[in-house]
Amino acid sequence: MTDPASGIAMAAIVLGLTLSTLVTRTSFFVAGEKIKLSHRAEVALRYAPVCTLAAIIAPDVLFHGRDVLDMNPFNPRLIGVFAGGIWLIWSRNIVGCLAVGMVAYSLARVYL
Repeated sequence: MTDPASGIAMAAIVLGLTLSTLVTRTSFFVAGEKIKLSHRAEVALRYAPVCTLAAIIAPDVLFHGRDVLDMNPFNPRLIGVFAGGIWLIWSRNIVGCLAVGMVAYSLARVYL
């Protein structure tokens, strides 16, 4: 057993993560109207999913498996992000943003 997270340890990790997710996500539903967030906090929480997504995607686009920042204009991931971002700003259509970004990324990967 050289793997540090095997068997019972892995089950404990999964159970702990499940419980922490359950408690944090259901706390506002259980509390109901007893806990009232300020308007500023409610507005800030609207941006939480976007910030989380950006925090996951940005390192993959800018570093993509290396330890060096890759701001090369021929980086296919960067081209896809910029194309999708421009589409989103222009049309406000998230499905089109995903499609345009993936097409630009795929074309850049094939031709660059």
